[in-house]
Amino acid sequence: MQPDPIALRPAMPGDAAAISVLVRGLARRWIVPDCSEEGAAALLESMSEEKTRERLQEGYRYVVAERGDRIVGVAALRLPSHLYHLFVAEEAQRLGVARRLWESVREHADPAAPVTVNASRHARAVYDRFGFVEVQPEQLDRGILRTPMIWHWR
Repeated sequence: MQPDPIALRPAMPGDAAAISVLVRGLARRWIVPDCSEEGAAALLESMSEEKTRERLQEGYRYVVAERGDRIVGVAALRLPSHLYHLFVAEEAQRLGVARRLWESVREHADPAAPVTVNASRHARAVYDRFGFVEVQPEQLDRGILRTPMIWHWR
């Protein structure tokens, strides 16, 4: 039997808990090991349900990917054009979900400005495939390892 298809939709404040569980779980596995103790704590706090709900209410553009009634991916854009989050559950990776989320949330970006992202070490290859380019080398910023990258409209 085929798994349920994955559908995208705009996120709502009621999705904050599920989004937080997804991104915190993935961050603990893939990002936190590269952070200082203080950086890891700050990162995970920024991904809390409360902080996620605040960003949704502040106008960040969130798009979620759902399989059945479960959120398996999320992208968030801080206006005008900063890709704030892009996470896909491991069981939904390599299915084109990240690209679909990126393309969907990108529609809200300011076409007069390039899109920026602070890529984690493990997400670098995905952003490279999407056409982002490194603008500064990898750096430890407030205890969080990241690579500033930029994507230009064509």
